[in-house]
Amino acid sequence: MFRHKALKVREEDATLPRTRKELFKTVLKEDFYLLAELSVFGFLFSLPLALGFLAEFILLGGIGGVTSAKVFSLCLYAGLAEIPLFGVRYIGRYALFGVMKKRAHNESGDIKGLFFDFLKKGAGRGFVVGCLLGATVCLWQVASVFVVSLNAEPVMRGVGLGAAALFFLLVFAACESTLAVDNYYELPLRSSFKNGFSFALAGFPWAALYFLVSMALPLVLTFLSRYALIALAAVWAVWFDAVTVLIVTLYSHKQFDKYINSIYYIDYINKGLMKEKEKDNG
Repeated sequence: MFRHKALKVREEDATLPRTRKELFKTVLKEDFYLLAELSVFGFLFSLPLALGFLAEFILLGGIGGVTSAKVFSLCLYAGLAEIPLFGVRYIGRYALFGVMKKRAHNESGDIKGLFFDFLKKGAGRGFVVGCLLGATVCLWQVASVFVVSLNAEPVMRGVGLGAAALFFLLVFAACESTLAVDNYYELPLRSSFKNGFSFALAGFPWAALYFLVSMALPLVLTFLSRYALIALAAVWAVWFDAVTVLIVTLYSHKQFDKYINSIYYIDYINKGLMKEKEKDNG
């Protein structure tokens, strides 16, 4: 299906997008095959986790004589089992970020070849980041069940649920940003995560919006309509998973220019975009 496809490269600076907003629109318009291929790769690495979630929902629905203790135990054991599955998903996602960085920088290469190159480079690092997120999801699940089961005022339970969700949101955004950082700079993974967490805090409103679209929406659909969830999963598998990588990549590169490249890597500023002199001439 996706044989011998290469990243589209513009040879002349004057033909490059002026801003990352323009670049985003360009990729959506001209690079459907890139988004489709990367989404399929991402889907293959996400399949074990999807099956794990499916098994958890089936088990939750089949509990007889539902009690808080039973739900807590099931969420705990299921969450622990899903931690390495998150690691597997993020092995593939690490490579997606690497390929998307090349596209954002207007660099050439065969999509499949680049994907497997980044896979070899960052499999271990992606697995660690994914396991960290998986552990956070497990903690969020059991904390939410515990708070709901408390004999406390609704306001206090709401505060507890909000705190658990906020913690999940920040770690999720930090993990996504870490993949962008680690594919951009040669840093120890610990430093990449530290920077990723800082960017998540600095761009909290955008991180919250991204979280709502990419994590909260599928969760809500899980409880509202199985058919809507199936439709969303199909779109995600063939296109939107790579769009989320594109969004995080371009937003992160903007943050890199503002906080890092403007001080340490001047030549990296606006890489892949039209140069200032070309803008002036235009």
